[in-house]
Amino acid sequence: MGRAQDLFDSAVKSYDQAISMIRDMDEVYQAAMNQADPSRKGYDTKITLAQFDWILQAILLNAALSDGNFDRLEQQFVDKITDYGDLMAYIRKKTNGQLDLSWAAIAGVDRGTQQKLMDLLPDIMNETCDSFVGPLAAVDNAVDSVDFLDRLTRLIGEIAYYLSAVDGTVETREANACGDMAHTLFMARWNRLKR
Repeated sequence: MGRAQDLFDSAVKSYDQAISMIRDMDEVYQAAMNQADPSRKGYDTKITLAQFDWILQAILLNAALSDGNFDRLEQQFVDKITDYGDLMAYIRKKTNGQLDLSWAAIAGVDRGTQQKLMDLLPDIMNETCDSFVGPLAAVDNAVDSVDFLDRLTRLIGEIAYYLSAVDGTVETREANACGDMAHTLFMARWNRLKR
């Protein structure tokens, strides 16, 4: 368990860096919006952080399921890596309870059912992904000195790498699954909004 804990601790460092960057970007965006419209009601940055958590967990889940074996350490990793949102609660709410899942339940269903869930996730998360990406891409466009999309993508890649290593093997298909879901959920949207 020592190696798994070390991998998780390394992933948490990357996660904390991503959260710090997202929080800073969101605060810049919200301040600009409040200045443009002083009558605007306050916005809680924890909403944006929860959106990131849901997106990150979807990306990690897709990577973990890509080899057909969502083992206990991977389940714990995906469940515990986030601080602000839980993908299972999000899915339950967005489907009005029709999909009431747990991490263990996903591990226990057949490969076909797992794939159906992964195929449904982009549609379930569509509105949330747009809401997450729009403000951050606007800040990214306003700041020429840093490519925030590249930094966030790199941090997510690091987290996914640590996840893929937790079961003892690092597979190309897990990296590809991570990249595919990241592209679907936020990278393509962000790139469309970049100048």
